[in-house]
Amino acid sequence: MDVVNIFQHRGKYFNILQGTQRSQTGVMTLGVGQDTGGGDVHSGDQVIYIVEGKALLRLGKEEVIAEAGTLIMIPAGTLHSVCNKGDTPLFILTVYAPPVY
Repeated sequence: MDVVNIFQHRGKYFNILQGTQRSQTGVMTLGVGQDTGGGDVHSGDQVIYIVEGKALLRLGKEEVIAEAGTLIMIPAGTLHSVCNKGDTPLFILTVYAPPVY
């Protein structure tokens, strides 16, 4: 068993926390107005959970505003990006299956 307190990693831009052959977890913190860039595409599924803050998520041609408590499933092969649209840091937990990093 691998137990991690994600709040010990709050404030770090991107950290992979755990991994197996089939999945991995990580956290990301984006400052106010910061984004992940032009977009990513992964070969596996990605799940994002908004722990703190407010995000604009772009999934393909769709956009959605997500706040703390929101869970988003990003299917493999989907172009996506995340931007902090709040007035505090955005802290997210992400799960990749299979591992990406």
